[in-house]
Amino acid sequence: MKKIIVSAIIMFGVLIIAACGKSIDEEKVKAETNVEQAFQTKPAEANEEVQSIKFNLPTEFTIKDESPNNIILEKGDYTYILFYNPNEQANSKALYDGVMENANKVIVNKTFSDKDRVGYIVINETGKEMYEISVGIGGVKATTESDLKTLASDAELLMKIVNSTSIKE
Repeated sequence: MKKIIVSAIIMFGVLIIAACGKSIDEEKVKAETNVEQAFQTKPAEANEEVQSIKFNLPTEFTIKDESPNNIILEKGDYTYILFYNPNEQANSKALYDGVMENANKVIVNKTFSDKDRVGYIVINETGKEMYEISVGIGGVKATTESDLKTLASDAELLMKIVNSTSIKE
């Protein structure tokens, strides 16, 4: 009898843990929705000028490094890459096409547009519950590696940064 009770408690615990955990399917939908909403939202005012771009850097981020057309951002232990091509317009699909050419295990591939911009989110599975997120608008894209629990929020943050980015005149 004791074995049955212990087994029942263990099974119940496993079910509760499984039910409370996030699923990749839920996070994919949430990431797509968050990114599209951030794309459609009025961008935050730029608070950083680096190289030939201006963008809004959220307060929890720092600029770690920069090289031509790349700005390496950090938030805690996580690294984010902001890339821009000043020769591409906001309606260009060149960076999106490049992301797709190098994609291996795509689990999300969604594009959206408004009158003069093309945005996208691409998520690749890179390992067990690790994902590479790329979001962009025209000639600006941001990329990071994320785990399942931060997938949707990282994707949204990336799009907010990208949406706020403009080339200095």
